[in-house]
Amino acid sequence: MSTLQISAPTAANSSVANPQRPGPLLRALHAVIAAMAETNRRKAEREIARVARIYRLDNADHA
Repeated sequence: MSTLQISAPTAANSSVANPQRPGPLLRALHAVIAAMAETNRRKAEREIARVARIYRLDNADHA
């Protein structure tokens, strides 16, 4: 699995020191990261359901 690393300028006149509305690139990056998180959440849900089916785990067994 790859790791995404993002760096930003740290100069006094950077957007960190002077907050403003995010530009189109930052908004697009945010959308991509949100989509990746949603995809990972769905994959995790499917894997949990698969393991539960394999081991016949359900809520009735634990009641």
